[in-house]
Amino acid sequence: MATRARIAFETQVGEIVSAYHHWDGYPAGLGYNLVRNYIGDRDKFMEAVMLGDASHWGSKVYPSTSQHSFQNAEDDVNVYYGRDRGEKDVGTRTFTDIEDFAENYDCAGEEYAYVLRLDGTLTMFDRYGEQRIEDAEDDIVIARARAVQEHRKRVAA
Repeated sequence: MATRARIAFETQVGEIVSAYHHWDGYPAGLGYNLVRNYIGDRDKFMEAVMLGDASHWGSKVYPSTSQHSFQNAEDDVNVYYGRDRGEKDVGTRTFTDIEDFAENYDCAGEEYAYVLRLDGTLTMFDRYGEQRIEDAEDDIVIARARAVQEHRKRVAA
């Protein structure tokens, strides 16, 4: 099953521009990818969101070859429903402000949401935990470390 998420950025006028993300949306997955590969480069983050709804994000927004497609994805490259599969109506969704986003982001059953704020920090929303975590980068890195520890325990057992 997928762990769905919504990835977003805050604009200069306070709007929140977002896109759906289908796979591995939990903090130790997508959250960690955002911290490691995206939040340090706001332009890259915004470009990636502006391409619309995605199946999965890697560390790269654009493929290096024309062979990349939804069914034949290049390693570690974002896979989009519009660009890579030709679907329509899979663009961004804009919310009036962060409070509107907090109340309404789960329009496709998203369990998590991540918003790159104007100050460069990441706000994370956890629908099931009913949490809103400002400056969530440390929490996300800790979640990743715990996931790695659990994996090592399972492998060793």
